[in-house]
Amino acid sequence: MVGVPRSTGCQLCRTRKVKCDGLRPACSNCSRYGTACPGYDRDIKFVNNNTGKHLIRQRGRRSGTVESSSTRSSSSTAAPDETGGIYTTKSSTWSLVKASPTLLKLGLPRGPLLLNMVESSSSYSRSTDVFTLLSWLNTDRLGKRALLDGAVCSFALHLAGKANSDEALVAQSRTIYGLALSELQAALIHSTEWKTPETLCAAILLCYFELFAGTSSSETWLQHAKGIGTLMEQRGPAAHAEGWDAAMLLSFRGVLIIGDFFYPGEEELFLSRPEWNQVMFDGGRRLIYSADTPIGHIRVGDGFLANLTQLSPVIHWGYLVREANRAGVSVEPSKISALAQMALASHARFVQWYEDFEALEFPRPIETLSTNPATSLFETVIQHQSAAAGSLLMGYWASMLILEETLIECGTPRANSDVSSRYFVEQILRSIESVAQGAMGPYRVGFAVRIVYEFATGEEQRWIARLLDKFSKGYAAVDKRTYPKPRDDVIESV
Repeated sequence: MVGVPRSTGCQLCRTRKVKCDGLRPACSNCSRYGTACPGYDRDIKFVNNNTGKHLIRQRGRRSGTVESSSTRSSSSTAAPDETGGIYTTKSSTWSLVKASPTLLKLGLPRGPLLLNMVESSSSYSRSTDVFTLLSWLNTDRLGKRALLDGAVCSFALHLAGKANSDEALVAQSRTIYGLALSELQAALIHSTEWKTPETLCAAILLCYFELFAGTSSSETWLQHAKGIGTLMEQRGPAAHAEGWDAAMLLSFRGVLIIGDFFYPGEEELFLSRPEWNQVMFDGGRRLIYSADTPIGHIRVGDGFLANLTQLSPVIHWGYLVREANRAGVSVEPSKISALAQMALASHARFVQWYEDFEALEFPRPIETLSTNPATSLFETVIQHQSAAAGSLLMGYWASMLILEETLIECGTPRANSDVSSRYFVEQILRSIESVAQGAMGPYRVGFAVRIVYEFATGEEQRWIARLLDKFSKGYAAVDKRTYPKPRDDVIESV
């Protein structure tokens, strides 16, 4: 067509619609942003055949070789062929359309291979409860994007390696994690790939990898979770209203909320805004629950997370008031009063939630002797018949501890708050033995253990630290290096 520009820039600059200096092998724009330059070849051409369907063909082929986009991947995908190879464009094409080098070495179709890996991990996970993290994964999307495939592969290999004490698999999972992380960084600066469900899914899986496997920093997952929250916020609530996108939000909302407790942003958590209220709850859709899950159980789970979301500003303001009190700095009475009112309102919501929880039909916890009497601090412990219910209860007790302490700092303690706080501490500590069992155990108790540590005695803190050494071998997010030293250790060092 006359007047149609023929850009000679690299593929990424053309996609971004920015001026390219044409330097080779990599243009200045790609070098500046740390992105692998995709090169200057126009490998794929989209053709309109006047039938309403978009067709694509490789440059240099006759029109008779045109193939439908339903049989070949688009420019942002790479699908397995019938012989076990992988469809890619020329080698200069940027990373999102190429298979991971590690996966290429396997010489197998990526889709079936990854599906088998997920199923193998799921078999292991069903018995250890990690399956709840993978139940929302849409396996129909596997084998098409190197980013998603790499994220699935890294997490599945880590789970399998830990389950079988296979250090080679664990090491391989870290290699693929690094490759997938590079793919994610490229996707997030791409004009369209950043908002695809596959990119969001990969980001979530890589964050789970960091939670379980750990990286050079024990707090990497917090920063990553904050980034995922920003990604979801930019995609908007409508993008997470139904289907797979909704399931991903529901499965990750707890991590987002807890992450905001310990790594808050300048603004309130986006999930607390009215426009997100319609999409952050399952509401009986069973997007991440089995079909036979009672609706009452789903609503109680939604209610607990709603209360946690509203607890976030209480924690942030309460921390500032506590630090001011310790430093002898006065705080405006109006701010103290506002914080106390927020804490009281949150306390009332949790009390109502607990009544709803108690009305559910589920196996009740029982008192029993500890299975580890030589190391347990308590002669009897609380045996939770349902690990999920036990996790909710521990989260409830931890939240009540926060609220009791906040009201004390505001100078408006509730009656017998010291007795109540001690009760909550002991309930949490006595529940750890049963709720923390299995591969998912540390994940279930992580929030409650971090909170109760602040209220525990020095002896209890040292006991918790020993548990953290054990937990962190399978769940790196509970690394005790992120905890303050036990109180008695500070006294004894003087």
